[in-house]
Amino acid sequence: MVVSNTLEKDKRRNDAYHQKWLNDECWKASLKYSSQLIKNSKTNDIDNLCHSIYGQYINELQSRRLPMKNKNYIQIWSTMLNTVKRGNHTQMAIKLLHQTNLQRSS
Repeated sequence: MVVSNTLEKDKRRNDAYHQKWLNDECWKASLKYSSQLIKNSKTNDIDNLCHSIYGQYINELQSRRLPMKNKNYIQIWSTMLNTVKRGNHTQMAIKLLHQTNLQRSS
């Protein structure tokens, strides 16, 4: 019985470690693409740039088969895109996206 509990605990620990690793990888990818966005944020066509970089980010998540459903790292990108689409505080939305990525990926 003690061996069984130990094996179950090890399995749960491994599962938790794997979930944390997946989450960390997604935040690192998000940081990579938000850094590109920050570097190019002074362009005139910011709406197309944001959608293009977001598409690259989603493509990387899909190609690496990382989780995307109901995740905060997807939601912050959606919020930024909605803000840019409305034309309100575009630069602040991009900076907030990048700041969130910096905090989450470290």
